[in-house]
Amino acid sequence: MKRFMGVALSLLLVLALAVPAFAEKTPINIWFAGTDEVFMKTMSEEVIPAFARANPDIELIPTFVPWGDLSTKLTTAFAAGVGPDVFMHGAAATAGFASNDRVQPLDGYIARMEDAADFGATLNAGAYQGKKYMIPAYGAGRLLMYRADFFKEAGLDPDKPPRTWEEFRKAARKLTVKKGNRFVREGIDLPSQGIDAQQIYSMFIWQAGGSFLNEEGTQATFNGKEGVKALQFLVDLVRKDKVADEQINLGQGNIPPIVPGQIAMLFAVPGDLKQVEKYSPDTYKQIRVAMPFKDKQQATLFSFSGFFMSSDSKNKDEAWKVIKYFSGKEALAKLCESMSSLPPRQSLKSLPFIARDPNIVAYMDAMEFAQGNPNIPEWVKIRDILSRYIERAYFGAMTPKAALDKAAEEVNALLKK
Repeated sequence: MKRFMGVALSLLLVLALAVPAFAEKTPINIWFAGTDEVFMKTMSEEVIPAFARANPDIELIPTFVPWGDLSTKLTTAFAAGVGPDVFMHGAAATAGFASNDRVQPLDGYIARMEDAADFGATLNAGAYQGKKYMIPAYGAGRLLMYRADFFKEAGLDPDKPPRTWEEFRKAARKLTVKKGNRFVREGIDLPSQGIDAQQIYSMFIWQAGGSFLNEEGTQATFNGKEGVKALQFLVDLVRKDKVADEQINLGQGNIPPIVPGQIAMLFAVPGDLKQVEKYSPDTYKQIRVAMPFKDKQQATLFSFSGFFMSSDSKNKDEAWKVIKYFSGKEALAKLCESMSSLPPRQSLKSLPFIARDPNIVAYMDAMEFAQGNPNIPEWVKIRDILSRYIERAYFGAMTPKAALDKAAEEVNALLKK
Protein backbone atom coordinates (compact mmCIF):
# COMPACT_ATOMS: atom_id res chain seq x y z
CA MET A 1 0.00 0.00 0.00
CA LYS A 2 2.83 2.38 0.94
CA ARG A 3 4.53 1.53 -2.33
CA PHE A 4 1.32 2.36 -4.26
CA MET A 5 0.96 5.68 -2.47
CA GLY A 6 4.56 6.54 -3.30
CA VAL A 7 4.00 5.86 -7.00
CA ALA A 8 0.78 7.91 -6.97
CA LEU A 9 2.50 10.87 -5.32
CA SER A 10 5.30 10.64 -7.88
CA LEU A 11 2.78 10.74 -10.70
CA LEU A 12 1.01 13.73 -9.17
CA LEU A 13 4.32 15.54 -8.87
CA VAL A 14 5.14 14.86 -12.51
CA LEU A 15 1.72 16.12 -13.58
CA ALA A 16 2.06 19.22 -11.45
CA LEU A 17 5.39 20.03 -13.05
CA ALA A 18 3.90 19.45 -16.50
CA VAL A 19 0.95 21.83 -16.01
CA PRO A 20 2.77 24.95 -17.25
CA ALA A 21 3.41 23.24 -20.58
CA PHE A 22 -0.33 22.92 -21.06
CA ALA A 23 -1.28 26.26 -19.50
CA GLU A 24 -3.61 28.47 -21.48
CA LYS A 25 -1.82 31.04 -23.65
CA THR A 26 -2.46 34.76 -23.21
CA PRO A 27 -4.41 36.01 -26.24
CA ILE A 28 -3.29 39.30 -27.79
CA ASN A 29 -5.31 40.82 -30.61
CA ILE A 30 -3.23 42.90 -33.02
CA TRP A 31 -4.54 44.94 -35.94
CA PHE A 32 -2.16 45.58 -38.83
CA ALA A 33 -2.83 48.62 -41.03
CA GLY A 34 -2.87 47.82 -44.72
CA THR A 35 -3.88 44.96 -46.95
CA ASP A 36 -1.09 45.00 -49.51
CA GLU A 37 -0.59 41.41 -50.69
CA VAL A 38 3.18 41.31 -50.20
CA PHE A 39 2.90 42.89 -46.74
CA MET A 40 0.22 40.45 -45.57
CA LYS A 41 2.09 37.46 -46.95
CA THR A 42 5.35 38.50 -45.29
CA MET A 43 3.72 39.08 -41.93
CA SER A 44 1.55 35.92 -42.04
CA GLU A 45 4.15 33.51 -43.36
CA GLU A 46 7.36 34.86 -41.82
CA VAL A 47 7.07 37.42 -39.01
CA ILE A 48 4.03 36.15 -37.11
CA PRO A 49 5.22 32.49 -37.07
CA ALA A 50 8.64 33.69 -35.86
CA PHE A 51 6.92 35.57 -33.04
CA ALA A 52 4.96 32.43 -32.07
CA ARG A 53 8.15 30.39 -31.86
CA ALA A 54 9.85 33.01 -29.69
CA ASN A 55 6.80 33.58 -27.45
CA PRO A 56 4.99 30.27 -26.85
CA ASP A 57 3.07 31.81 -23.93
CA ILE A 58 1.22 34.28 -26.18
CA GLU A 59 -1.49 33.52 -28.70
CA LEU A 60 -1.30 36.26 -31.33
CA ILE A 61 -4.59 36.97 -33.11
CA PRO A 62 -3.82 39.12 -36.17
CA THR A 63 -6.26 41.16 -38.26
CA PHE A 64 -5.36 43.11 -41.41
CA VAL A 65 -7.48 46.25 -41.82
CA PRO A 66 -7.52 48.51 -44.92
CA TRP A 67 -6.15 51.97 -44.14
CA GLY A 68 -9.37 53.60 -45.31
CA ASP A 69 -11.43 51.62 -42.78
CA LEU A 70 -8.98 51.69 -39.89
CA SER A 71 -10.16 54.73 -37.90
CA THR A 72 -13.84 53.87 -38.24
CA LYS A 73 -13.34 50.24 -37.24
CA LEU A 74 -11.19 51.20 -34.26
CA THR A 75 -13.74 53.75 -33.04
CA THR A 76 -16.54 51.19 -33.32
CA ALA A 77 -14.50 48.45 -31.62
CA PHE A 78 -13.43 50.68 -28.73
CA ALA A 79 -17.01 51.88 -28.18
CA ALA A 80 -18.14 48.25 -27.99
CA GLY A 81 -15.32 47.31 -25.64
CA VAL A 82 -13.78 44.85 -28.09
CA GLY A 83 -10.83 46.88 -29.36
CA PRO A 84 -7.49 45.23 -30.13
CA ASP A 85 -4.70 45.06 -27.55
CA VAL A 86 -2.21 46.40 -30.11
CA PHE A 87 -2.86 48.24 -33.37
CA MET A 88 -1.04 50.14 -36.09
CA HIS A 89 -1.90 53.70 -37.07
CA GLY A 90 -0.32 56.92 -38.23
CA ALA A 91 1.32 59.29 -35.77
CA ALA A 92 -1.26 61.95 -36.64
CA ALA A 93 -3.89 59.85 -34.85
CA THR A 94 -2.01 60.00 -31.54
CA ALA A 95 -3.64 63.09 -30.10
CA GLY A 96 -7.16 61.91 -30.81
CA PHE A 97 -6.61 58.53 -29.20
CA ALA A 98 -4.62 59.87 -26.25
CA SER A 99 -7.05 62.69 -25.43
CA ASN A 100 -9.85 60.10 -25.25
CA ASP A 101 -7.78 57.69 -23.12
CA ARG A 102 -7.81 55.04 -25.84
CA VAL A 103 -4.06 54.38 -25.83
CA GLN A 104 -1.50 53.58 -23.15
CA PRO A 105 1.60 55.76 -22.58
CA LEU A 106 4.70 53.71 -23.36
CA ASP A 107 7.37 55.79 -21.61
CA GLY A 108 7.93 53.26 -18.84
CA TYR A 109 8.41 50.44 -21.31
CA ILE A 110 10.64 52.55 -23.57
CA ALA A 111 12.86 53.42 -20.61
CA ARG A 112 13.66 49.71 -20.25
CA MET A 113 14.53 49.19 -23.92
CA GLU A 114 18.20 48.41 -24.48
CA ASP A 115 18.27 49.95 -27.96
CA ALA A 116 15.80 52.85 -27.80
CA ALA A 117 18.53 55.20 -29.06
CA ASP A 118 18.48 53.34 -32.39
CA PHE A 119 15.14 55.05 -33.13
CA GLY A 120 16.60 58.53 -32.64
CA ALA A 121 14.10 61.35 -33.03
CA THR A 122 11.48 59.06 -34.57
CA LEU A 123 10.27 58.06 -31.08
CA ASN A 124 8.87 61.59 -30.77
CA ALA A 125 6.52 61.01 -33.70
CA GLY A 126 3.87 59.58 -31.38
CA ALA A 127 4.33 62.04 -28.53
CA TYR A 128 1.43 63.95 -27.01
CA GLN A 129 1.57 66.29 -24.01
CA GLY A 130 4.99 65.03 -22.96
CA LYS A 131 4.23 61.31 -23.22
CA LYS A 132 5.07 58.77 -25.92
CA TYR A 133 2.27 56.56 -27.21
CA MET A 134 3.66 54.99 -30.39
CA ILE A 135 6.65 52.90 -31.40
CA PRO A 136 7.34 53.75 -35.06
CA ALA A 137 7.36 51.00 -37.67
CA TYR A 138 7.88 52.81 -40.97
CA GLY A 139 7.92 56.31 -42.36
CA ALA A 140 8.43 58.76 -45.18
CA GLY A 141 10.06 62.17 -45.37
CA ARG A 142 10.46 65.09 -47.74
CA LEU A 143 13.84 65.98 -49.23
CA LEU A 144 15.00 67.98 -52.23
CA MET A 145 15.19 65.76 -55.32
CA TYR A 146 17.05 67.16 -58.33
CA ARG A 147 18.47 66.18 -61.72
CA ALA A 148 22.25 66.05 -61.91
CA ASP A 149 22.26 66.57 -65.70
CA PHE A 150 20.30 69.82 -65.33
CA PHE A 151 22.74 70.99 -62.64
CA LYS A 152 25.68 70.42 -64.99
CA GLU A 153 23.85 72.16 -67.84
CA ALA A 154 23.29 75.21 -65.58
CA GLY A 155 26.92 75.31 -64.43
CA LEU A 156 26.16 73.90 -60.99
CA ASP A 157 28.03 71.08 -59.25
CA PRO A 158 25.58 68.16 -58.82
CA ASP A 159 27.73 66.83 -55.98
CA LYS A 160 27.27 70.07 -54.05
CA PRO A 161 23.50 70.67 -53.78
CA PRO A 162 22.09 73.74 -51.97
CA ARG A 163 22.68 73.82 -48.21
CA THR A 164 21.09 77.18 -47.36
CA TRP A 165 18.05 79.11 -48.47
CA GLU A 166 20.14 81.54 -50.50
CA GLU A 167 22.04 78.76 -52.24
CA PHE A 168 18.69 77.16 -53.03
CA ARG A 169 17.32 80.42 -54.48
CA LYS A 170 20.40 80.91 -56.68
CA ALA A 171 20.27 77.31 -57.94
CA ALA A 172 16.56 77.62 -58.77
CA ARG A 173 17.25 80.78 -60.79
CA LYS A 174 20.00 79.11 -62.82
CA LEU A 175 17.91 76.00 -63.44
CA THR A 176 14.81 77.86 -64.66
CA VAL A 177 14.27 77.95 -68.42
CA LYS A 178 11.59 80.21 -69.91
CA LYS A 179 10.41 81.13 -73.37
CA GLY A 180 8.90 84.56 -73.02
CA ASN A 181 6.55 84.29 -70.01
CA ARG A 182 6.10 80.57 -70.45
CA PHE A 183 7.99 78.04 -68.38
CA VAL A 184 9.95 75.50 -70.37
CA ARG A 185 11.43 74.21 -67.12
CA GLU A 186 10.70 75.30 -63.56
CA GLY A 187 13.73 75.64 -61.34
CA ILE A 188 11.67 74.24 -58.44
CA ASP A 189 8.20 72.77 -58.25
CA LEU A 190 6.29 74.40 -55.37
CA PRO A 191 2.76 73.10 -54.81
CA SER A 192 0.57 76.06 -53.93
CA GLN A 193 -2.53 74.27 -52.68
CA GLY A 194 -3.66 71.71 -50.12
CA ILE A 195 -1.62 69.44 -47.87
CA ASP A 196 1.47 69.56 -50.09
CA ALA A 197 1.70 73.34 -49.74
CA GLN A 198 1.42 73.12 -45.95
CA GLN A 199 3.99 70.34 -45.73
CA ILE A 200 6.61 72.25 -47.70
CA TYR A 201 5.93 75.36 -45.62
CA SER A 202 6.46 73.27 -42.49
CA MET A 203 10.05 72.48 -43.49
CA PHE A 204 10.87 76.16 -43.92
CA ILE A 205 9.22 77.41 -40.74
CA TRP A 206 11.17 74.82 -38.72
CA GLN A 207 14.39 75.69 -40.52
CA ALA A 208 13.79 79.32 -39.57
CA GLY A 209 13.43 78.26 -35.93
CA GLY A 210 9.66 78.74 -35.79
CA SER A 211 6.72 76.55 -34.82
CA PHE A 212 3.05 76.16 -35.64
CA LEU A 213 1.72 76.33 -32.06
CA ASN A 214 2.93 77.16 -28.57
CA GLU A 215 4.15 74.32 -26.35
CA GLU A 216 0.72 73.88 -24.79
CA GLY A 217 -0.91 73.61 -28.21
CA THR A 218 -3.37 76.35 -27.29
CA GLN A 219 -2.35 79.21 -29.57
CA ALA A 220 -1.03 79.70 -33.10
CA THR A 221 2.59 80.85 -33.42
CA PHE A 222 3.08 80.36 -37.17
CA ASN A 223 2.36 84.07 -37.76
CA GLY A 224 5.46 85.06 -35.77
CA LYS A 225 8.52 86.50 -37.49
CA GLU A 226 9.96 83.05 -38.30
CA GLY A 227 6.75 81.84 -39.92
CA VAL A 228 6.34 85.03 -41.94
CA LYS A 229 9.97 84.85 -43.04
CA ALA A 230 9.48 81.28 -44.26
CA LEU A 231 6.30 81.99 -46.23
CA GLN A 232 7.73 85.21 -47.66
CA PHE A 233 10.74 83.29 -48.96
CA LEU A 234 8.53 80.70 -50.67
CA VAL A 235 6.16 83.28 -52.13
CA ASP A 236 9.11 85.31 -53.45
CA LEU A 237 10.35 82.26 -55.34
CA VAL A 238 7.06 82.29 -57.24
CA ARG A 239 6.20 85.97 -57.54
CA LYS A 240 9.57 87.74 -57.43
CA ASP A 241 12.23 85.28 -58.56
CA LYS A 242 9.78 83.57 -60.93
CA VAL A 243 11.46 80.17 -60.66
CA ALA A 244 8.19 78.32 -60.02
CA ASP A 245 4.67 78.41 -61.36
CA GLU A 246 1.90 78.72 -58.79
CA GLN A 247 -0.19 76.31 -60.83
CA ILE A 248 0.04 72.60 -59.95
CA ASN A 249 2.37 70.71 -62.30
CA LEU A 250 0.79 67.36 -63.07
CA GLY A 251 3.38 65.98 -65.49
CA GLN A 252 2.30 63.65 -68.30
CA GLY A 253 -0.18 61.05 -67.11
CA ASN A 254 1.43 58.99 -64.35
CA ILE A 255 4.93 60.14 -65.29
CA PRO A 256 6.41 62.57 -62.71
CA PRO A 257 7.15 66.00 -64.28
CA ILE A 258 10.85 65.71 -63.45
CA VAL A 259 11.13 62.87 -66.02
CA PRO A 260 10.19 64.86 -69.15
CA GLY A 261 12.18 67.81 -67.78
CA GLN A 262 9.32 70.16 -66.85
CA ILE A 263 10.98 70.77 -63.49
CA ALA A 264 14.58 70.55 -62.23
CA MET A 265 13.95 70.17 -58.49
CA LEU A 266 11.10 69.24 -56.16
CA PHE A 267 10.56 68.30 -52.52
CA ALA A 268 9.93 64.59 -52.84
CA VAL A 269 8.92 61.61 -50.73
CA PRO A 270 10.49 58.17 -51.31
CA GLY A 271 7.46 57.14 -53.35
CA ASP A 272 8.33 59.83 -55.91
CA LEU A 273 11.74 58.22 -56.36
CA LYS A 274 10.12 54.85 -57.02
CA GLN A 275 7.83 56.42 -59.62
CA VAL A 276 10.75 57.95 -61.51
CA GLU A 277 12.69 54.68 -61.39
CA LYS A 278 9.63 52.77 -62.57
CA TYR A 279 8.76 54.99 -65.54
CA SER A 280 12.25 56.06 -66.58
CA PRO A 281 15.23 54.07 -65.28
CA ASP A 282 17.56 56.17 -67.46
CA THR A 283 16.30 59.39 -65.89
CA TYR A 284 16.69 57.87 -62.43
CA LYS A 285 20.42 57.59 -63.02
CA GLN A 286 20.45 61.41 -62.99
CA ILE A 287 18.38 61.76 -59.81
CA ARG A 288 20.03 62.98 -56.62
CA VAL A 289 18.69 63.78 -53.14
CA ALA A 290 19.96 66.56 -50.87
CA MET A 291 19.99 66.97 -47.09
CA PRO A 292 17.60 69.52 -45.50
CA PHE A 293 18.51 73.19 -45.83
CA LYS A 294 19.68 75.24 -42.89
CA ASP A 295 18.56 78.73 -41.93
CA LYS A 296 18.75 78.68 -38.13
CA GLN A 297 18.69 74.89 -38.09
CA GLN A 298 18.35 71.88 -40.37
CA ALA A 299 14.90 70.36 -40.33
CA THR A 300 12.47 68.52 -42.57
CA LEU A 301 9.11 66.80 -42.37
CA PHE A 302 8.89 63.10 -41.64
CA SER A 303 5.72 61.19 -40.89
CA PHE A 304 5.59 57.75 -39.28
CA SER A 305 3.14 54.99 -38.62
CA GLY A 306 3.63 52.53 -35.83
CA PHE A 307 2.28 50.41 -33.00
CA PHE A 308 -0.05 51.60 -30.23
CA MET A 309 -1.21 49.76 -27.10
CA SER A 310 -4.85 50.01 -26.12
CA SER A 311 -5.41 51.38 -22.63
CA ASP A 312 -8.22 48.79 -22.31
CA SER A 313 -5.87 45.84 -22.80
CA LYS A 314 -6.08 43.46 -19.86
CA ASN A 315 -2.64 42.06 -20.64
CA LYS A 316 -0.41 45.09 -21.08
CA ASP A 317 2.90 43.39 -20.37
CA GLU A 318 2.17 40.77 -23.02
CA ALA A 319 0.95 43.50 -25.38
CA TRP A 320 4.29 45.25 -24.89
CA LYS A 321 6.11 42.01 -25.74
CA VAL A 322 4.23 42.05 -29.03
CA ILE A 323 5.10 45.68 -29.76
CA LYS A 324 8.72 45.16 -28.79
CA TYR A 325 9.02 42.13 -31.06
CA PHE A 326 7.40 43.73 -34.11
CA SER A 327 9.50 46.88 -33.69
CA GLY A 328 12.68 44.81 -33.31
CA LYS A 329 15.35 44.86 -36.00
CA GLU A 330 14.50 41.52 -37.61
CA ALA A 331 10.74 42.09 -37.78
CA LEU A 332 11.04 45.71 -38.93
CA ALA A 333 13.48 44.75 -41.65
CA LYS A 334 10.93 42.35 -43.16
CA LEU A 335 8.00 44.71 -42.59
CA CYS A 336 9.67 47.71 -44.24
CA GLU A 337 11.04 45.76 -47.18
CA SER A 338 7.60 44.28 -47.85
CA MET A 339 6.21 47.84 -48.02
CA SER A 340 9.28 49.49 -49.64
CA SER A 341 9.20 52.04 -46.81
CA LEU A 342 11.76 53.70 -44.55
CA PRO A 343 12.57 51.88 -41.30
CA PRO A 344 12.76 54.13 -38.23
CA ARG A 345 15.89 52.42 -36.90
CA GLN A 346 19.22 53.86 -38.00
CA SER A 347 20.84 50.42 -37.80
CA LEU A 348 18.60 49.22 -40.64
CA LYS A 349 19.92 51.59 -43.28
CA SER A 350 22.31 48.80 -44.34
CA LEU A 351 19.40 46.63 -45.50
CA PRO A 352 20.01 45.54 -49.11
CA PHE A 353 16.92 47.28 -50.52
CA ILE A 354 18.10 50.53 -48.92
CA ALA A 355 21.88 50.25 -49.20
CA ARG A 356 21.75 49.66 -52.95
CA ASP A 357 20.27 53.12 -53.51
CA PRO A 358 22.18 56.20 -52.23
CA ASN A 359 19.00 58.26 -52.57
CA ILE A 360 17.14 56.10 -50.07
CA VAL A 361 20.17 56.10 -47.78
CA ALA A 362 19.93 59.90 -47.83
CA TYR A 363 16.39 59.69 -46.41
CA MET A 364 17.66 57.46 -43.64
CA ASP A 365 20.46 59.92 -42.85
CA ALA A 366 18.00 62.84 -42.85
CA MET A 367 15.96 61.30 -40.02
CA GLU A 368 18.43 63.05 -37.74
CA PHE A 369 16.65 66.27 -38.71
CA ALA A 370 13.11 64.86 -38.69
CA GLN A 371 10.21 66.83 -37.25
CA GLY A 372 6.49 66.14 -37.34
CA ASN A 373 3.33 68.20 -37.35
CA PRO A 374 1.78 69.04 -33.96
CA ASN A 375 0.00 66.17 -32.24
CA ILE A 376 -3.25 67.76 -31.13
CA PRO A 377 -6.83 66.63 -31.89
CA GLU A 378 -7.54 69.78 -33.95
CA TRP A 379 -4.51 69.48 -36.21
CA VAL A 380 -6.33 68.38 -39.39
CA LYS A 381 -8.63 71.42 -39.21
CA ILE A 382 -5.66 73.69 -38.45
CA ARG A 383 -3.73 72.26 -41.41
CA ASP A 384 -6.65 72.92 -43.75
CA ILE A 385 -7.06 76.52 -42.54
CA LEU A 386 -3.36 77.18 -42.97
CA SER A 387 -3.27 75.57 -46.43
CA ARG A 388 -6.08 77.83 -47.58
CA TYR A 389 -4.24 81.00 -46.59
CA ILE A 390 -0.87 79.79 -47.90
CA GLU A 391 -2.59 79.41 -51.27
CA ARG A 392 -3.86 83.00 -51.11
CA ALA A 393 -0.34 84.23 -50.44
CA TYR A 394 1.07 82.25 -53.37
CA PHE A 395 -1.51 83.70 -55.74
CA GLY A 396 -0.91 87.26 -54.52
CA ALA A 397 -4.37 87.71 -53.01
CA MET A 398 -2.80 88.48 -49.61
CA THR A 399 0.67 89.26 -48.32
CA PRO A 400 2.34 86.43 -46.40
CA LYS A 401 2.00 88.40 -43.14
CA ALA A 402 -1.69 89.20 -43.70
CA ALA A 403 -2.42 85.60 -44.75
CA LEU A 404 -0.76 84.09 -41.68
CA ASP A 405 -2.36 86.61 -39.32
CA LYS A 406 -5.81 85.82 -40.70
CA ALA A 407 -5.12 82.08 -40.49
CA ALA A 408 -3.97 82.52 -36.88
CA GLU A 409 -7.24 84.29 -36.02
CA GLU A 410 -9.26 81.32 -37.28
CA VAL A 411 -6.97 78.77 -35.63
CA ASN A 412 -7.06 80.53 -32.25
CA ALA A 413 -10.86 80.70 -32.41
CA LEU A 414 -10.91 76.97 -33.14
CA LEU A 415 -8.57 76.19 -30.25
CA LYS A 416 -10.67 78.23 -27.81
CA LYS A 417 -13.66 76.00 -28.53
